[in-house]
Amino acid sequence: MTRMKWVGKTAMSGVLCLAVFSGSASAWEPERNVEFIVPYSAGGGSDINARMLVEVIRQNDFVDQTILVNNRPGGSGAVGNSYTFNKRGGDHTIMTFNGGQMMSMVTNDADVQLEDLTPLGTLALDTLLLGVAADSDIENVDELVEQAKQDPGSVTIGGAGRGGEDHLAFAMLNSSLGADFQYVPFGGTGEVTSALLGGHIDAAVYKLGSRMDPAQVRSLAALAEERLEAPYDDVPTFAELGHPDIKLMIFRGYAGPPDMPAEAVAYWEGVLEKASESEQWNNDYIDKNNLIGTFVGAEESAEFYSEEKARYTEKFKEVGIIE
Repeated sequence: MTRMKWVGKTAMSGVLCLAVFSGSASAWEPERNVEFIVPYSAGGGSDINARMLVEVIRQNDFVDQTILVNNRPGGSGAVGNSYTFNKRGGDHTIMTFNGGQMMSMVTNDADVQLEDLTPLGTLALDTLLLGVAADSDIENVDELVEQAKQDPGSVTIGGAGRGGEDHLAFAMLNSSLGADFQYVPFGGTGEVTSALLGGHIDAAVYKLGSRMDPAQVRSLAALAEERLEAPYDDVPTFAELGHPDIKLMIFRGYAGPPDMPAEAVAYWEGVLEKASESEQWNNDYIDKNNLIGTFVGAEESAEFYSEEKARYTEKFKEVGIIE
């Protein structure tokens, strides 16, 4: 977490340098409606992130044109990634881009990789939790593990996509807890929630940014580095439960098509910076979801994503998801 904040400060100075040297680059502005791609289903963490950002931009008049959210779920983010990639050279298409999308690129050997997109910036760091429905008989992690050990393969844990952050978290749980859980992938956190509340799965892995209702879902443990704030302040971290290796933090950023013009990159970077400084964004999104707010510019985000891709690849190899 400290590192992410430090990168954010570096990014701030980087943006100032860009403004000095880019000259007329900042003169570009959208001339028509902007398409905001969300590579996951409605109701999930990325969808909430995008719609909140659009509302902040609209209420503060950061962009003169209308921004339309377009959900393109499928393939653990691959469908949305491909759609954005096919807008090569475009400047009126942006997309949510998080750690899960990049993880699925690695595990699924996707056609569209990090290098095929244009990072625009990063505004938050998210974490994950393991939970059950509020009316479940399972009260804690030990009981969930015991149930799995008594009947191997019977306990199902749902998550958004295959080969993404939820899947990696699941693999870490299986590996570190010594249990034989079964993973059930869904198109997004919204679908995971419905399955959990409907009794179709026993537990779920989900991100803070997905706004899982504490009245409906009982969080058993967090994959965070430190204890979270209310309403999750009573949820132990896995480290507190004796499993320090089970931790995972996820970035929430944005990207554009390949070959996006430099002036458009500078423009969207500036919009993201203004949004990150707004009271509405910090109160209604960052604080409400216990996220770590930051601003990381386009160039610094590209470097950060590349480093994270290498780290994710190493973790996936450690748990046996990829060779």
